[in-house]
Amino acid sequence: MAVEIQHVLEPGIVAFILFLGVWINRRHMSGKDEGNWGYDQEAKYRERKFFGYRLKSRNTTRWRKTWLSRVLYKFPFLLEVWYWLLVYWTYQIGRAITAVTLQEGTIAAARLHALKLIHIEQRLGLFIEPAIQGFFLTRPAPLAVVNKIYSFIHIPGTISFLAWLYYYTPTAIYESRRRTLATCNLIAFVIFTAWPCMPPRLLPASDGFGFVDTVHVMHNSSVWTTNRFSNQLAAMPSLHFGYSFVVGITFLSTPVRSGPARSLVAGARVRDLRATLLRGLFVSFGILYPSTILLCIIATANHFVLDAVVGFFVVLVGFKMNTILLNLLPLEDAFMYLIRTHKPEPARDSEDYYTPLDIEG
Repeated sequence: MAVEIQHVLEPGIVAFILFLGVWINRRHMSGKDEGNWGYDQEAKYRERKFFGYRLKSRNTTRWRKTWLSRVLYKFPFLLEVWYWLLVYWTYQIGRAITAVTLQEGTIAAARLHALKLIHIEQRLGLFIEPAIQGFFLTRPAPLAVVNKIYSFIHIPGTISFLAWLYYYTPTAIYESRRRTLATCNLIAFVIFTAWPCMPPRLLPASDGFGFVDTVHVMHNSSVWTTNRFSNQLAAMPSLHFGYSFVVGITFLSTPVRSGPARSLVAGARVRDLRATLLRGLFVSFGILYPSTILLCIIATANHFVLDAVVGFFVVLVGFKMNTILLNLLPLEDAFMYLIRTHKPEPARDSEDYYTPLDIEG
């Protein structure tokens, strides 16, 4: 019965977070909103770049007053929900295909790859996984906590992060992070398809390392990872850590909203104090969140240290090359034109922000 409830509860929580994201990021309409969305209404095409080439792309302004366009204008985060679902399920379908077509040779190769990682870590002095898991195995209460964090934070936490980021930051920051996460998925898929790696928890006891699958032994597994379509040999790279690093670096670098001052002197002081405290909170969370996820993925024997290291570099590459996804904008234009819908322009780029440098001195 508990398992049946979990299969409803976890997707329900995700759906609720998505709903909150849509509601919190709704546009507060005014008379000025009618009509003017930033495009020449008579132009049939607009210019887009596609891998360095300039081409004509459909201008969807003519559909700006359809019912779906109006809904998206009022609730622009609905588009982000669509993007997230598209990226997530494309990635999961890819993982599922690799899972259901798994061959015995792949399992053997994944085990050998895991043993190679252990050998490399031993030579580098990084093989700390047995010590970390051993510490938690003798402490059931902390172990239960790291199990739950590993299983139940990754997806809801990422969605909550995106909803907050859309609400709080300028569009350029939000879109850069969203594209980075999508690019990380693409890179990770290529890596674990070409180089499958067994997580420590699946290494046979005969290998002598004594890793324990704590998440499943203590019945703390998530519905997203306990089905036949979940590829259990995709430990390299760790997107758990990769995503958490994106979250962390975003909080460390995100400008702080200054907010309105109620008076010239006292209000400014309150505003400065609030911004300083908020910056401290951002920095603390930006450090603690990826550090906690790193601890959890190792303590639960779901990843090696090198999985996280590669996940870190995947994120760096994702940050560097995420703009490649902008080449898909003509495809987006064509799809929106096909369904007779206009994509609204963002409305959150006029907020007042403090950057970290503004707070100094």
